[in-house]
Amino acid sequence: MAQNAPPAAGGLTGNYFERNCPNCAAPAPGEAALQAHGLDVINCPSCRMTYTRQVMDEAADAVRYQASEIDDEAMNLHSLGAFLELESTRARYYLDRIGGLNPQMGSMLEIGCGSGTFIVEAGKRGWDTLGIEPSTAAAALARRRGAKVVEGYFPRDVPADRRLFQTIAVLDVLEHFAYPRRLLAAVRDYLEPGGRLFIQVPNWDSLLVQLEGATSSTVCPGHWSYFTPQTLADMLAREGYRAVFVETVVSELDRVAHFSKAEQLATIKRLRPSAEVTPPAGGSNFMTEVVLTPAQLHGLKLGYKLIGLFERS
Repeated sequence: MAQNAPPAAGGLTGNYFERNCPNCAAPAPGEAALQAHGLDVINCPSCRMTYTRQVMDEAADAVRYQASEIDDEAMNLHSLGAFLELESTRARYYLDRIGGLNPQMGSMLEIGCGSGTFIVEAGKRGWDTLGIEPSTAAAALARRRGAKVVEGYFPRDVPADRRLFQTIAVLDVLEHFAYPRRLLAAVRDYLEPGGRLFIQVPNWDSLLVQLEGATSSTVCPGHWSYFTPQTLADMLAREGYRAVFVETVVSELDRVAHFSKAEQLATIKRLRPSAEVTPPAGGSNFMTEVVLTPAQLHGLKLGYKLIGLFERS
C-alpha cells in the first residue's frame, strides 16, 4: 500500500494524475468523502459515482502485474484447498446464473482471468473458453490447470482468429481502470449481437466496506472506481448495455461480526433507510453477532461482491 501510494504520500511506484468523474465526466468536487493511502475518494454530485481523484499512470500501473515474489505467493494461496473450493463454488454459482438464462454453451472470453478458476469451471460445462491475463504468475497457474490463456492485455493481445464471443467475463477488473467506460466500449466490439457481459466488482454499498470505511482493503491504490448496484447499471447503460440482472454475493459475515450491533444497524439504516432488520436466530457464534441474515443482505444488495449480467444492445 505504501509503495503504491501517490508520491505526495510517500509512494515509490509511479506518477499519478487527477481526473474527473469516470462515469459522467463531471469535475471532481474539492471535498473528499474519505481519504486513505494518500487517495481522495470522491462522491460525484452529478451521477453518484464513487472514485479516486488521483490515479496512477498506466505505465507504472502495468509494472505491478509483472512477475514478483508477492505475486507468486498470491498464486500459492489460490491453489490451496479451502480457497480453491470457495472460488470454484462461486464460479459454479455464476455459471448457473448465466446458463440458467441461456443454457446454450458458446464461446467465452475472460478478461483478467487470474488463476483461471472461472474459465476452468466453464470449460467443464462445455463452454469454448479463452482467458487473457497480464500477470505472469497467474497466467502460468491457469495454464497448469488446463485453461487456454494468453498472457497480455485486452484488446491488444486477443488472437486474430478469436474476434467475437457469446459471453465475456470481467471479474474484479473494471475497478482497476482509470477510464472504465473505455473498456466497456471495447468489449462491445468483441461481443456477438445479443452477446452478454458478466461483471464482478467490489460493492461500495457492501455492509462490510461501509463499516470499515477508510480501513477497508477495498480502498487501496489500484482500485480507482467504486461501484454500487445503481452506478454499475448506470455506467453500463451509458455504453449501450441492457441489465439482465444485478445482485450481490455474501461472503464476509465473520468480518461484519467484529462490529457492534449498534454500528451495523446505523450503517444499514444509512444505506437502506426503509429496510426492516430481523436478526438471525441461533446459528454459529459469529452469526449471533450479525444483525441481518444472509438472505436479507442479499435482498438488500449489501453483499461484499457486486455482480451483473448485461446484454449488448
